[in-house]
Amino acid sequence: MEKRIVVTGGNSGIGKETVRKFLEQGDKVVFTSRSTELSEKMLNELKAFTESGKLYFLQCDSGNLGDILDLVDFTNKKIGGCDVLVNNAAIFIGGEVHNVSEDDFDAQMNVNVKGVFMASKYFLAGMLERKSGCIINISSLAGKRGGYNMPVYCATKAAVNNLTRCMAIDYMSRGIRVNAVCPSATKTRMFLTGNTQEVIDAFSNANPSKRIGEPSEIADLVLFLASDRAAYINGECISVDGGLHAWNGEWRQDKKEKYQA
Repeated sequence: MEKRIVVTGGNSGIGKETVRKFLEQGDKVVFTSRSTELSEKMLNELKAFTESGKLYFLQCDSGNLGDILDLVDFTNKKIGGCDVLVNNAAIFIGGEVHNVSEDDFDAQMNVNVKGVFMASKYFLAGMLERKSGCIINISSLAGKRGGYNMPVYCATKAAVNNLTRCMAIDYMSRGIRVNAVCPSATKTRMFLTGNTQEVIDAFSNANPSKRIGEPSEIADLVLFLASDRAAYINGECISVDGGLHAWNGEWRQDKKEKYQA
């Protein structure tokens, strides 16, 4: 059955793969981005879907209330409402606490947390009226564990995780499920931009899978959570990380000697 999908930050990386996979299974999709350049390129790549009325783009800053209200109105007009909201838009600004400016703190909180809150709030109205819906928040392993040089980003994703849990228990009885997807390092513009190959290799070597994730692998979980097969999954913040979250950080011991105190 055709679903109506909204994906914020949908013009690259995880968002783009999520849009593509929903389209390929026959759904209608509205995606957003603050940037038009990559979005226009993506619309060109997926021209068959735009021409058939399956794919729409709206320039939108998820941290801006006016833009979110415009998005809800645009979605209602173009595809008749939203069955599945994927809150993917996010920004990353590194820096230890003593070096992070107030502006950088506010910018990350505004998009990563307030953006998820506002999009959820204003799309929930239609979902509550229909007594059905699904919200999937793209969080991060950084919301479950600490990381070097990203305290504010980690704090925003931790907030998204608990926002997810609280919405899940508030709305399940009204037919609406809410879950979060928590990737570790993934081959996206956000992760790759500014990182040297040495850093990328270090992330790969630290992972039990010995590689970083592919955007399509994260999108696969999003599609599953949006499907009827996930009808009893609610309030979960699911790691997609090659096993990294399972590791306690201690190094491997290959010794075979038996010791008994």
